[in-house]
Amino acid sequence: RLTDLPPGIQALTATARGMVNNTMVQSAQAAFQELMAALGPSGLIRQVASTISIAPDEPQRPDDPHCRYVAGVVFGYRLADGQGQCTRPDVPLTGSLAWQTLVPGRYAVFTHMGPYANLHQTWQAIYRDWLPASGSSLRVDVPPMELCINTPYDTAPQDLHTEIWLPIAT
Repeated sequence: RLTDLPPGIQALTATARGMVNNTMVQSAQAAFQELMAALGPSGLIRQVASTISIAPDEPQRPDDPHCRYVAGVVFGYRLADGQGQCTRPDVPLTGSLAWQTLVPGRYAVFTHMGPYANLHQTWQAIYRDWLPASGSSLRVDVPPMELCINTPYDTAPQDLHTEIWLPIAT
């Protein structure tokens, strides 16, 4: 499907760096751990409406120590259906925590069902099959993102539902 992300959507993010064995698994765990540690004690986790991840860097080699993984949460606005009002609760910005404005505009949205370990297969199919056949072009200045519809905290790996949001030019 195609969707338009409105302006003004902000995410509280945590950033970790590094690829190990050609994956960002360790960085993802570190970033989400930092983010959840900041939200858990304050009770703000109940106000999270969307959980996202962004990998803004193109790896320079299989184990690139500089590649960033950005974990994020959006309060009050559900990206999956475009409903709600984005809020920005008062959160102490320690460590790598920061507020990041999501880039508005047109996105092609793809569904991945199953373990995160298989996400690369969906990404490959998008770039190999859909993008060349679609006639669309990427907005090269905007990184794609993943939206977690559910999480491994309460969902079996085979039932995980992730959306891949690819920024496209209109």
